[in-house]
Amino acid sequence: MPTRTTTLKPAPRWLRRVAWAAFAVTVPSAVWRVLMIAGFMPGTAELRAFELADDHLVGYAYVFGLSIVQLTTSFLTVGLASRWGVVLMNRPVPRLPVIVVAALGGLAVTWLFTISMATQVLTGHRPDAGHTHGTALVVMVACYAPIVLWGPLKLLATYGYWQRRRTTLPAPQLRSQRRQVVSGG
Repeated sequence: MPTRTTTLKPAPRWLRRVAWAAFAVTVPSAVWRVLMIAGFMPGTAELRAFELADDHLVGYAYVFGLSIVQLTTSFLTVGLASRWGVVLMNRPVPRLPVIVVAALGGLAVTWLFTISMATQVLTGHRPDAGHTHGTALVVMVACYAPIVLWGPLKLLATYGYWQRRRTTLPAPQLRSQRRQVVSGG
């Protein structure tokens, strides 16, 4: 019976760029959100008061937690193009769970930021509930606009990871394996 051999191809330059871009597009909105809730973003006092209206502790925890989760999960995309996405602590990283989780994550953030958020904005529903105006609104939009690319970039990086981690069989072994399957052996 032929044995399967995995050949690890080095991450191509395009994959490394896409993976880092997927991380980079999440940074501006996370930084803006933290600066806003901390009171360091001029022109956002009304939005800050709105976000902290019910419970200050919950508001701070939500915004900081959301930013940490966003940056952490987006940084995991870099692993799709890095050695630690293939071998972690001298152990091989299982390929299928990584691809499934990355693909589902890519689809989720594509839905959240590329489809849902864009649809909401285009139909007049602003994420800031109309609490930001003027220059502060322009800065907010500039910080949030790149995040619409997160999902498509993550999906593209997932495809690159799949290509890189494909299991291959040498051609003669592949033919003999096909014959065995066809003949029932």
